[in-house]
This record gives sequence, structure tokens and C-alpha cells, in this order.
Amino acid sequence: MDKGKFPISKKITLLIVVVLIATIAGLVYAFQGDSGPGPRVVLEKYMNHWEHGDYASMYELLSANAKQKVTKKEFIKKHESIAKGIKQRKIQLKLEKSPEKEVETIPFSSQMETGTVGVLSFKNRAKMVEDDEGWRVAWTPSLIFPQMKEGDRVGVLRTAPGTRGEITARNGEPLAVNTKKTAVGMVPNEVLDPEKTCRELAKALNRDPQTIRNRLKEGEKKDPNRFIPIQVFNGKGGEQVDTLKKISGVSAQDASVRVYPQKDLTAHITGYIRPITKEQLKKYKEKGGYQPGDWIGHRGLESDLEERLRGTPGWKVVISREDGKQKAVLGETPSKNGEDIQVTIDLKTQAQLYRGIKNDKGAGVALHPQTGEILAMVSAPSYDPNQFIHGLSQAEWSRISGPDQPLANRAKLTYAPGSTMKPITAAIGLDTKTITPDTSYNTDEGKWQKDSSWGGYYVTRVDNPGGGVDLAKALAWSDNIYFARVGLKIGAAKTIDYYKKFGFNAKLESLGMTPSQYSNDNKLDNEILLADTSYGQGQLLVSPLHLAAMYTTFANEGDMIKPYLLMDPDHKGKRVIWKKKVITPDTATQVQELLRGVVELPKGSARDLKTAGVDLGAKTGTAELKASKDDKNNRQLGWLAWMAGKKGEKPDLVVAAMVDEVQDRGGSHYIFPSVKKMLAERYR
Repeated sequence: MDKGKFPISKKITLLIVVVLIATIAGLVYAFQGDSGPGPRVVLEKYMNHWEHGDYASMYELLSANAKQKVTKKEFIKKHESIAKGIKQRKIQLKLEKSPEKEVETIPFSSQMETGTVGVLSFKNRAKMVEDDEGWRVAWTPSLIFPQMKEGDRVGVLRTAPGTRGEITARNGEPLAVNTKKTAVGMVPNEVLDPEKTCRELAKALNRDPQTIRNRLKEGEKKDPNRFIPIQVFNGKGGEQVDTLKKISGVSAQDASVRVYPQKDLTAHITGYIRPITKEQLKKYKEKGGYQPGDWIGHRGLESDLEERLRGTPGWKVVISREDGKQKAVLGETPSKNGEDIQVTIDLKTQAQLYRGIKNDKGAGVALHPQTGEILAMVSAPSYDPNQFIHGLSQAEWSRISGPDQPLANRAKLTYAPGSTMKPITAAIGLDTKTITPDTSYNTDEGKWQKDSSWGGYYVTRVDNPGGGVDLAKALAWSDNIYFARVGLKIGAAKTIDYYKKFGFNAKLESLGMTPSQYSNDNKLDNEILLADTSYGQGQLLVSPLHLAAMYTTFANEGDMIKPYLLMDPDHKGKRVIWKKKVITPDTATQVQELLRGVVELPKGSARDLKTAGVDLGAKTGTAELKASKDDKNNRQLGWLAWMAGKKGEKPDLVVAAMVDEVQDRGGSHYIFPSVKKMLAERYR
């Protein structure tokens, strides 16, 4: 081989290397330029900062000319306020392909996930310039949204709240419903030509144009983004509403009025709605998009199920001019109506139970003992929730806010239960085998104390027909002394253990029930307190709702059923056990028979309730509200708990009812006439 000469293969290899070097150099030049990273690299870096919310670093990549037009503080604030306003959760930016020679205008796509209108997607173009610092972004507001120009603002507006869900009873009867109405009107900032819009709307409605102009101006001063109703139509308004909506700047919204057809009968179940308060607005504004003037649930299901009933408001993201007029809608979501709710309440049972207490202070709960469905839940005095919609008179407000507390749902509040707790003591005694049905005590003397250590304190009882008293007679005659002695024999530890099994101190979150207590400090380490507690006094506090639930134990072989009010698909008549195997099936059967004895035995305290064709077990109770034996306060609570069904069939009703201030009115027997009538109507 001659010196200085290369083989052909080596020449080809060298040529390829040279070409590759030239190609790479060209690509580097295309993306780097003479003074640093190329425009696409810079823009990609800018977008990466944007995706991470690093607006300060974005600003550093702006051109010198752009920085003269917008300060760093203004730049950061604009991006932060837009992201916060639309509730931006995530932003994704992507460079699109562009011609190789087109380096100064680069296309890209943007996707913004928002908490208001879902995903905002758009195509855009970024202008790049080369200055002393290299390639930089020639920023203008249109880089955020293509339609945006200098002076424009991005706003998030709520369009409509959605129709509130309705509440119905188990058979579909209305409890809280909407009288359908549609309002036609304007949002001031959506009206580009107020004069023309008002003139056309006035002509279509045969109204004075000046009156409509004044309404629009008044609304614009208060809140230019809030809907101003001009005309309200029944129902959906038909073709006339459709015609009016064609006028530029005119829109329609739901203007339904809440109605409570059952009035005071179901007020404590439904509650009511009222305009939102300033305090509530602070609490709910971020969570649910509430605005001044919105209605919100107060008390009852209207409050407990506010999120489900209210529905979702509609939203739109708009670009507005400096004068506030809208110029573009970036995205919009329609409103969603609230959820309709059906409850387990049987209106016939509700009316029957309410009839006996409506003129008093009291409460009552009726459960289906096999399923736990709340068939009735009443409280008195009551109120008409419709008055909160149409406006309360001063006299009615004084009554509602007065000492009788008509707004309180007494069915869920706790009171001294009196002798209605004696069946619980009997169940504990039998279940622990501390006593048998034959266990007897002679209580002829009418007062008793364990020993002299009790000092001057005695347990007393009502008149004894005479002779020894076994368990059946003790329950039928409501013998305090008998159950005080049984309670001491059971002992504090076992009593507390069983009270917990029966649900004392437990919460029913879904029903908002006040937990029952057996003592103020959750102890029964005092013999006198234990004795008093065992016959239903002491520091015992029980709600009618919980007492009814405890009595379901006797109808379900020892399982205590969980009460429920909402007829959800998961329930629909299915039993849900709250406390399993509280007592044995044998004990449950024995107590159920003992309760029948209160009605069937001679001189039984509930014998007057005996009804033909009805299998009935009951327990009366009169609780004295005294701080001590010497307390002159004579206030009494009259209780009645009962379990009923057709003769020969399983019980289909468990009820616990209480009336306050029954002293000198027959005590627990005060509500006997209404209960007797209820039994006759239900089982005839």
C-alpha cells in the first residue's frame, strides 16, 4: 500500500463521521442557538415550572419587554388567583410539533383539571424572542388562555344551585317537597346591551321597561354576577320561558318553593330550610359553593342530609372585559338536582302516636321490632316548618324560642325513665340467674332499707294488694322495693355490664340520639344509687328512641335491633342488629311473657289497655323529678312502653312514649285513652 493513501472503506467511514458531526451540530444549533438553550428547550422549562406552580421561576424566563409590562408580583398573583378561582387541581402542558424553520412561534396544548367545571382543554401558541439573555417567552395574558387580553379577568360564576331533593314517607306521601316554579331574569355581567335586553324583555312580558332597568341596576350594584329574577312561572313555564331565553342576556333558573304538607306532624323529622347565615356561609362557602341568600337545612333531615338534598350547583369559567361584561365562556358544568330521600315513617302510625301528646310536652317512638324501621317519631309541642319559608310572626317566634322548646326533638333527648326500666332489671336478674320467676319478697310494709347504714333513706312503693310478691306480680304492680332488692342482689358490676350491652353510653350517629346514661360518673358504687337505679330512678337518663330499641330485645330472642329512619336500598325491611345476644332467647321469652302479665293480671298497672284481638305486653312508668326525697318539686314524667301484635302473631310494633308534667293528671295513665284508640284502629 502506498504511503499517504487510505483504503476506500476508510474514506467512506470518515465521510460518515463528518456528516454525523455536521448533522449533530445543526441540531444543536437549532435547539441552542448562539447564546444558550433554544426556544423549545426554554419553553419546555417554562411549562415544567407552570405544572409545578413555580410562578417565580416562570417569570425569570420572560423576555425583557414582557417584564416591563408586568411585575413579578403581578405575574405571580395573576396565576395564583386564576388557579385558586377555578380550583385547579392539576395542569398538563405539552409542546406540539412545528415546522423546523418556525422557532419563534411554538404550538402547545393545555389541560387544566378544575374543581369547578371539570377539565379545561385548549390549543395555544407561545411567542419566543431572543434578547441579551437568550431565548425568552414573550408573555401576554393570552398565554394562559387564548381568548385573554390585557385588562381581561378570569372569573368563576355559579349559574344555578339545582333543585333540592324531596323527602317522602314510606308509602310515598310528601313530607318536604318543592312547589315547582321557574324564574326568568338576568345576570348583570352577562348582559352586553342592557338597554336592548330590557326593552325586548319588557315587550315580551308586557311590562314597563324602566322597571326592569331599575331591577337590573339594583342587582348590578349588589352583585353583578348574581341572577336577578324578573318573572316567576309555575312549573317549567312552557313555551313562553323558551321564547324569553332566546333574548340576549336572558336566562332561566329554578325558583321552586319548599313546602311541608304534614306541617307540625312531621316537623321534627324533616326540620326546615332557612336563608344561610353569615356564620354558616364562612363554614360552607369553600365546601359547597354557597352564596348569600342561599337556603340551607336547619334541624331534622334537612340539616342532617344537607349535602345529599341540596345537589350540586352549576358553574362556568368566564373571561370578562375591564367593564365586567363577559366576553367568553371557557368551560361550564350544569347543576345537578339533589337526591330524593324516602323514610320509614308510616304516616298513619305517626298521626296516631302524635294525637296522644300533641297538646303536651312529650315524645314517642314506634319501631317495627323485627326490622328496626322507625314507623313513627313524634315530639310536642311542635311547629309548622312552612312558617320559616313564608316568615314567622313575632308571636310565633316568641312561642318557638320560649321555655317549652318546640324546636327540640324530645324523642332523641334523655329523661328519667321511671318503672319502664324494671323489665330491663328483670332481664338482667333472669339472665344472670340471680333470680327466677318464683323469687319472692314480702313488701307489705310499703317501705324498705337494706340496713341502718342507709340512715333515714327508704325505698317506697305504691299500695301492695297484699302478701308475697313474685317477679310477675312485682312487674304487674310496679313494685319499687322488689326491684331495688333484685338490683342489689345482681350487684353493680353485672348491672353496668348489662347496661352497656343494652346500649348505654353508645351513640347512634345516623340518628343524632343523645346517649343514655346509668349514672353521672358511669359508676354505681353507692348502694342507694344502685337500688334506685334498678327500679328506674337514681341518675338514669334514657331517650324514648333508645327505650323502644331496648324493648325490641324481648321480641328478637335477645338481639337488640338497630333503629333506622332512611329507607335506603341496603335496608328495605332487612333487620340490622345493633347489639347481638344481649340476653338469652329464654330470658327474652320470659320477659315478653312478664310484660303480657302487666296487661293480663288482676290489678296489673296496664290492665286498662287490654284490647280484644291484640296480643299486648306493656310497662308503665312514672318518674319523679326530685333532687332528694325532701324536694317539694312535684313534677312527674309519665311513661308507657308496649309491644303489640295480632293475637297469635309476632309483635309488629314496639312503642315508647313519654309525657311531661303528668302530676295530678293520672301519671303514666294519662295517655291510656289515645293508646287504647290506637290499638283498636291498628288491629281491628
